[in-house]
Amino acid sequence: MDSIDWLSLTALLMVAVLVVPGALRMNRGVLLRNAALWLAAVVVLVWVYDRFGPFGF
Repeated sequence: MDSIDWLSLTALLMVAVLVVPGALRMNRGVLLRNAALWLAAVVVLVWVYDRFGPFGF
């Protein structure tokens, strides 16, 4: 990784540390359900791309 990539990763982690606790405190049940649904959707899309992709558009 370049130094720019490390800087971006560090910035992302810093934002996550600030945002995630408040988001979890708001609506724990709804948030976890939505996170699980989004994670499942991303896993399916990655699997479809890995199985059938790259698509030649």
